[in-house]
Amino acid sequence: MTLRSRVLLFAAVAVGLVALVGGVLFVTASRGERGLAQMLAIQSQTEIYGRMTDESFGYLSTLLHTRETGGDTQAVLEAQEKRFAAEFARLEELVREEHAGESMEGELERIEQLQRALQRWLRGSEERVRLAPGGGEAATLMHESLQVFREKVAPHLKAAWDQSRADLDEHERRGHRSLGIGRVVGVAVPLVALVLVLSMASIIYLNMRRALGTLLERAQRMGEGDLDTELPVKGERDEYDLMARAINRMATQLRSAAQERERYNALLEQTVRQRTAELEQSNARLTDSLQQLQAAQSQLLFADRLATVGQLAAGVGHELNNPLAFVLSNLNYAQQVVTEMEAAPTPVERRELLEALADAREGAERVRLIVRDLRMLSHPDDREMGPVDLVKVVRSAAKMAAHEIRGRARLVQAVENVPPVQGNSARLCQVFLNLLINAAHAIAPGAVERHEIKLSARVDGAHRVTVEVHDTGSGIPKDKLERVFEPFFTTKPAGEGSGLGLSVCKSIISAHGGDISVDSEPGQGTTFRVSLPVYGGETRA
Repeated sequence: MTLRSRVLLFAAVAVGLVALVGGVLFVTASRGERGLAQMLAIQSQTEIYGRMTDESFGYLSTLLHTRETGGDTQAVLEAQEKRFAAEFARLEELVREEHAGESMEGELERIEQLQRALQRWLRGSEERVRLAPGGGEAATLMHESLQVFREKVAPHLKAAWDQSRADLDEHERRGHRSLGIGRVVGVAVPLVALVLVLSMASIIYLNMRRALGTLLERAQRMGEGDLDTELPVKGERDEYDLMARAINRMATQLRSAAQERERYNALLEQTVRQRTAELEQSNARLTDSLQQLQAAQSQLLFADRLATVGQLAAGVGHELNNPLAFVLSNLNYAQQVVTEMEAAPTPVERRELLEALADAREGAERVRLIVRDLRMLSHPDDREMGPVDLVKVVRSAAKMAAHEIRGRARLVQAVENVPPVQGNSARLCQVFLNLLINAAHAIAPGAVERHEIKLSARVDGAHRVTVEVHDTGSGIPKDKLERVFEPFFTTKPAGEGSGLGLSVCKSIISAHGGDISVDSEPGQGTTFRVSLPVYGGETRA
């Protein structure tokens, strides 16, 4: 028998047993429900009989009261007959519920006899009260009517009551008997079903375990490399034989594949050795190319920086010439005074000499600061990154570009209270110097009072600092705005720009983990924004 057949048989038996248990429980529950309904119907009948007795006594009191007050006793009779008619209709309905599918002629006949007797009593009592003399006593009339009720009606009520109690006791005995049978069936049938199911499950499990154990042992041996041993095939068309044949075929195919794999492995090892040697040569060439590219990029950045320095040479020379002339003039004056002095200097001469030396020192300090700013820009490129004082860098760039800006626009600086950024001071100085020179060249000379170049810095969020370079120059046309960061693209006339300045700026800012963007309106001006990461990742006040 196949595993599928065993499972289907097991499922069929389990379903059949469940259906059997369900049927037994359903029948038991249906009988219990039927017995409960019959008992409730009998209980309702006894309650109706009790109400009839109570209402009969109340009927007598109502008749007497109506007679005393001069009312219509016939109306009282009709109302009571209607109430009793409804009670008897309910009685017949309850009897039918109690004896559904059974004979109930005797019960209905007793109810009809009771109804006729009670109706005669109602009418007789009404007639007796109505025809009694005006001076007749109520107690006598009550006694006579009750005597008639005990003789004519009470026996029928008692018989009906006794029958209802007997039926109720019988149904209680049946209910207890059905409950006992239900308990026995509810315990025995599930136990038998459980034993049968567990027996079949055990048989199926043991057979499957034995077969799977054999298959597992064979699979483990195959996993260890033993592909020569085959599983025994019994000749039965069950799942085990099918799996055994499949595993044996697989073992044969694996043996063939292993032999083929050995041949391919040898060829593959030889190919891998060849390719590895070729890759090593390619990696060496790529490493050399990368080093050359990095060197070329560094040289390009430094060349652009030197080109910027060269562009500023005239202005820087002018900036140096003024303080140097001032220094030389004061030193010549001091030398002349000291040469002509034959005795100790007077207080006035001493004060003038000290003032001349102080002025000379101030001029020399101005020269030192200009040279320091040039050294920041022009020393050979390096890759050192660290905290950079952005205020210092921006101000140095502004000093070096001052000669280009002077005569074109007013320079406004608002770069206070920003935290250090992560970067290289020389490269960042190169960026801001390029942006300031471009801003100056976008403004025609001669209208300083109408134009402005503004440097501003602010903290954006918790981890970024943004520097803006805004000018009121000619602006950039819309069709050229998207290309300003492309290498060798320039908006300047031919021969006045290499087109590398903004491309180099973008490369430097990207290497710093920042962003550079531009907004421009022709005739209104241009704004470049440089966003850089804060050193250490957090802003500081």
